[in-house]
Amino acid sequence: MNSLRIMLVDDNNNFRNSAIRYINANLRFERLTWVSSGEEAIKAVNEKAIDLIIMDISMPGINGIEAARIIKGSNKDIKIILLALSDSIEYRNEMLSSGANEFIHKIEFTDKLIPVINKMFSGNAA
Repeated sequence: MNSLRIMLVDDNNNFRNSAIRYINANLRFERLTWVSSGEEAIKAVNEKAIDLIIMDISMPGINGIEAARIIKGSNKDIKIILLALSDSIEYRNEMLSSGANEFIHKIEFTDKLIPVINKMFSGNAA
């Protein structure tokens, strides 16, 4: 899907820059936007057409789970992948309750991102 509009949300500059390089090298998309907080993500979704949000759970202010809940409350069509440094049943349960579509452990980002996106967008995204 060449018209995929992606937003990456992470407050860690090192991870965000690495993720941007990985996405640029491995996915075809129309636009890649990045922000560093849940608040910025909520605002950007209201200003731009976004198909996919890849968002960290742990951020100051509005965290990724709450941001996902707010975003999905107003736009159920946006797909959301939540990211975390630790994988726990609590995170997975919160992810499900937020309305997010998928969860990826940050350590597995490069292994799982493309297969998850392919699954979410019927194999046409990557």
